[in-house]
Amino acid sequence: MRAIAAVMIVAASLAGCSPGDTGKIESAAATAVEPSAGMRETFSKCAWGEVKGATVSVWSFACGADAGNVRLAADDALPGFVIESTDPAAPGRRTAIQIFAKAPDAPIDAILDAVRAASPGPQTAACGFMPAPGVDHAGKPRFVFSPVGEARAAYELAITGDQIPEPPCGPMGPSEAGDRVFEVIAPDKVAFIEFGSEIQIFDASTLKVTEAH
Repeated sequence: MRAIAAVMIVAASLAGCSPGDTGKIESAAATAVEPSAGMRETFSKCAWGEVKGATVSVWSFACGADAGNVRLAADDALPGFVIESTDPAAPGRRTAIQIFAKAPDAPIDAILDAVRAASPGPQTAACGFMPAPGVDHAGKPRFVFSPVGEARAAYELAITGDQIPEPPCGPMGPSEAGDRVFEVIAPDKVAFIEFGSEIQIFDASTLKVTEAH
């Protein structure tokens, strides 16, 4: 029941859009990569495997009709991955991981213009990268796309009020709906990862670059 409930929460949050991916999930039979105990318990009725895009891959569960009809799919148009639901009650797809390119020796701020374009919001022009709490699985710093300067002060004041403010930096910025971070996964690639507020069907620690460098 936990698996179905968790997947239905994911499915209900998806926006209704038409599918457009080419990624396939591949069996875990020939590899030692395994999900965490918590993921295995939550998605016990789902299949675990590697989802490959043109340049990156990540491990995820794919859940059938008896567990919510939800899967992670590669979308090379982003590029990245989307969580896709074919549940008749909540069909749709939403971005889970999006990859941004930069020069190998450039700082993460080099992708700011691209992120602002992909994440329109009322204060997006005043949003930048700030260190996120903690580190990624490899011990490297994470970043959040958040208001800076005077916009930061105004946002911090707004969230102490009675009304939840509109996300100031758009869909890639801070939100009451869960955690969102940016990680440098290769010298020339930065990943936006939508963790949400519930356990996700994918394991972000398995995200890796597959193209030759």
